[in-house]
Amino acid sequence: SVAAPAEPIVRSFAAQPGGELEVDTDVGRIEISGHDADEIMVEVDVRGPGAAGFELDFRERSNGLEVVGKTSRGLMNRRNSHVDADFVIRVPRRYDLLLTTLGGSISVGDIEGEVRADTSGGNIEISRVTGDVNASTSGGGISIAYAGGDVSADTSGGSIRVEEAAGEVKADTSGGSIRLGRIAGPVDADTSGGSISVKAARSTVSASTSGGSIKVGFAAQPDGRSRLDTSGGMVTVYLADGLALDVKARSGVGVTSAFVLDDARMEPGRLEGRLNGGGPLLQLRSSGRVRIERMEDRT
Repeated sequence: SVAAPAEPIVRSFAAQPGGELEVDTDVGRIEISGHDADEIMVEVDVRGPGAAGFELDFRERSNGLEVVGKTSRGLMNRRNSHVDADFVIRVPRRYDLLLTTLGGSISVGDIEGEVRADTSGGNIEISRVTGDVNASTSGGGISIAYAGGDVSADTSGGSIRVEEAAGEVKADTSGGSIRLGRIAGPVDADTSGGSISVKAARSTVSASTSGGSIKVGFAAQPDGRSRLDTSGGMVTVYLADGLALDVKARSGVGVTSAFVLDDARMEPGRLEGRLNGGGPLLQLRSSGRVRIERMEDRT
């Protein structure tokens, strides 16, 4: 192990594409980016009155590298022992990442692999990852520009944004909104404290919130049941032309539809019918108004 000096620690390790980097630290911000060199370049800047008690281990493995940052137990109990750290690491572009910090943000860019990121005290920002992404934070938001696989995003204290994903998306937050863009796979979105929007879903959507509105655009035919449910706002669904669905809508205020449904049954606060001959169930429930609109009319 290496005790943190006054100057940043800089290390370089030979690496081949297809390996794994693991970072596990008590404190600090983690920033990872991919590059074309066959090496891992690590720079760690440790600051604060307790910096001398922060130890780093670099453990080379057959398939990659593990970087461990730990604050000594005795230092944790002292006054004026604050420690902060920045981990800035470059890895071969085709690499998997397993990142954990108890006290900082995580950012990842330009990685052709899978990413698992977990922090107890910061935001998670991912610009482009071609594999699966699993992101979890207890004290911040999650932002993902592009994921080439499945996405699992979970936060207790912030919002979630995914601009584009080639697989399924599972998003869960207790304290913020969920904003999804172009999603190729199924969507499962749940929040207790905000609104939910999906710009262009190409599969099924399950969305539930107790504290906001829901807006979902279906850009392609879903192959199974979709459910949009809110107790605290309006539900608006935008449908591309030609979608075949069984529609069941319930509202505490009223239901409006830009489409004429087959075998429609309409009552105050209720609409049921088949769109284009019928298909998978689209279930809409709201304490407010429910609107069914054409995708081309979305603003």
